[in-house]
Parts: sequence; structure tokens; C-alpha cells
Amino acid sequence: MRSVNHRHLKVSSHLPDTLQAMHSKIDALLRKKLERGSISLTLALEPSDDSAQQSEVESVRNCYEKLCALRDEISPGQEVKLVDAIQLSEDHGTVVIETEGDVSQLVLETIELAVVDLRQMQENEGDHLRKEFHRLIGCISGGLDQVEAMLPDVKNWLLTRFQDRIRQLMVSGGVDLEPKDLARELGLQVERSDITEELARLRGHLEEYGKNIDVGGRVGRRLDFLTQEMFREANTMASKVARYDLAHTVVDIKVEVDRLREQTQNIE
Repeated sequence: MRSVNHRHLKVSSHLPDTLQAMHSKIDALLRKKLERGSISLTLALEPSDDSAQQSEVESVRNCYEKLCALRDEISPGQEVKLVDAIQLSEDHGTVVIETEGDVSQLVLETIELAVVDLRQMQENEGDHLRKEFHRLIGCISGGLDQVEAMLPDVKNWLLTRFQDRIRQLMVSGGVDLEPKDLARELGLQVERSDITEELARLRGHLEEYGKNIDVGGRVGRRLDFLTQEMFREANTMASKVARYDLAHTVVDIKVEVDRLREQTQNIE
């Protein structure tokens, strides 16, 4: 059994021809035990040496008994040779001792054991992923701290930039703008470039993400949604900021959020 990351649960079972009828049972079992991931299951059915020998002996014995019964009915007293029973057994094939129910139960029990092994490997990988998640969260949080520290200076820079631009337009267009109208226009321009709300929402999503990975459980879908929201806020921030140094920091945040989103695909 092999599992790779997937947003939903996708089961692909490769079974011997004699067990094709078990697809639905196996699928139901795996969907009960697992919630996310692309699961590839390959099952090979091989009889043990002891069971094969026992099956051959039983087959020959059955054939010999049938030949004896037929001899008693048709020609009493005639000798029945063991070689005839062996030949008849080979012609008709060996008898499988296990019933279909026995084999089905054995298959399901074996798959459950494989799920246990898969779970153990996932838990081991999960311990490593949790450390990576905390590292990425730290990187994103550090980037947000840098952006927040730059905001006062950026707002002053924006005001100066917009004032200069509006004055240039007024001079070139011969337009005289009242001080209150100028203040209102400046306020609108600064508000359109303000990313305070996006910062607060992104921090909230980041905090919620950290709580979920510490609590554990089947939180993959929730974490996936949170990373989508984080990336949306980071995109909005990137579209609003105009200063190069701030934009560069926001791009770094987007990169880390995208890494977090990619790793989240591994979480059930």
C-alpha cells in the first residue's frame, strides 16, 4: 500500500482476477480508515507450500474415492490404481481448500494490517512535517513583523508621493484644488494602499493554523482552506503595496505561504 498527497481520497486497487469481486469491499474499508490521499494498493495472492501440498493430497484422495465408488457400482472387484486417481486429479486441477469467504476475510484482515503500517509511517512523517510547519509559520510571522514595522514610514512616503503627483497634475492641467478636496483625495489614495486589514486577517489565519497542527486529528481540509485564505490575503497585499522594499518582503511572505500550502496537501 502506497499513499501520496491528494486533496481528496482516491483509491486505486490492483487485485488478482480471482478477487476482482472484492473491489467494493476493499474500497469501503479504506474509505472507513482513511480520509485523504491517493492510495495505491497492490495485492498478490500466493498459496503457501503446505497448503498446496495438502490441496494436492486431498484432490488425489477425492478422485480415488470417486473411482472406487464408480468401480463398486459398475464393476465390483476390479482393481483401482492410485496412478489413475493421480492422473484424474491432474486433469481436473487441484482443489482449493479455502472457501471464498475464508479468502475474502484473509484479504480484508491483511489490508487492515497494511493500513496500520501505513498509519505508523504517516505518523512518523507527520512529526517531521509538524516541525517544518512551525518553521514556515515562523518565517511568515517574521515577514509580517517586518511589514508592520515599515507601515508608518510607508504611509508617510505614500502621502508625499501622492501630494507631489496631484500637484503636478494640477499644474499641468491648470486646475486649482481646494485644500479640503486635496486632503480628501489624499486620504482615499492612502486608504486604497492600506494593508492593515489584510495583515490582521493573515495573522489570524496563521494563528489558527498553528493551533490546528498542535491539536492534531483529521484537520487537512481545514488547513488547506486556511492556506488558501492566507495566499489570498498575501496576493491582495502584493497588489496594494507600491514601494519596492515592502513589495519584496510581501513577495517573500507569498513564497513561504505557497510552501506551507504545498506541504499541507500531505495532511489528512
